[in-house]
Amino acid sequence: MPLSHRQLDAFRMFMETGSVTAAAERLRVSQPAVSKSLVGLEYDLGLTLFTRARKRLVPTHDAQLLYREVERLFSSLNDIESFARDLRYLKSGELHIASAASLGHTLVADSLASFAAEHHKARIVFNVSTTVSQIVISQQVDLGFSLIQVQHPALLNEPLFHARGVCVVPKGHRLAGREAITAEDLRDEQFISFIRDSRMRHIIDATFEQQRISRYQQYEVFTSVEACALVSRGLGVSIVEPLGVAYAQWPDLWVARFDPAIRFTFNVMRPRHRAPSRLAEAYLGHLHKAIGRIRGDAEADGRLIELNLPT
Repeated sequence: MPLSHRQLDAFRMFMETGSVTAAAERLRVSQPAVSKSLVGLEYDLGLTLFTRARKRLVPTHDAQLLYREVERLFSSLNDIESFARDLRYLKSGELHIASAASLGHTLVADSLASFAAEHHKARIVFNVSTTVSQIVISQQVDLGFSLIQVQHPALLNEPLFHARGVCVVPKGHRLAGREAITAEDLRDEQFISFIRDSRMRHIIDATFEQQRISRYQQYEVFTSVEACALVSRGLGVSIVEPLGVAYAQWPDLWVARFDPAIRFTFNVMRPRHRAPSRLAEAYLGHLHKAIGRIRGDAEADGRLIELNLPT
């Protein structure tokens, strides 16, 4: 017959208190119920756990050894209960995220820091990658963030927000000081481009091709952060998404509105065949609030960050 929780609980209480009466009071049951549980435990285990001396139970050496094991068991059960409680209130759990660098080094990292402070027992695995969609497709993460919207049967895509690109030039450049810079203003400029076949490269190149405006494109970068780093050192000019500019201090950089407007869409990806975790949903809600705050702050102080939420 398998051991019951009631038997082990009665045994544990008896070993702690030293008497059947005290154990019964702790467990809020009758003395006969505790005695019956102890006798049943001895029988089921086939061990002599107690000797009887003057109507009192005296634990044997085997009982002392068993008590250590029972204590370890109950300690583990308490840990499980505590862990389950943390899960219920989203204090613990696991969150796996992959992100493109433009978001990962700025908004996602920032919001993860504040989210972790509220969920300090949660394990967070964060990967900045150029292959976000593949990571999501392989079911390795709960959420992926990218400028690319990939169509795949294993993916769920939705826009997170839209951002208007800005033009960055060195502080000593002839265009520095302007509030707005046009495509025509950049004719024949040394232009720092994103790598070929990237989404941002296609969007920006299309704008200049439509107006038949030529540029020198000697340098290529992966993200807006690298573009800003090269521009600030005088290697050329560029058009970047605004987050990389907003989250870093670039003293040698002039930032202006670019006309015509170039808009980038940042997307959130989910694995279609992986059940969404409550922690991932909570983080996504936290991220949406962070986007709203950035948008509100930018509007309030006139910064060149234009974020629009999807309709």
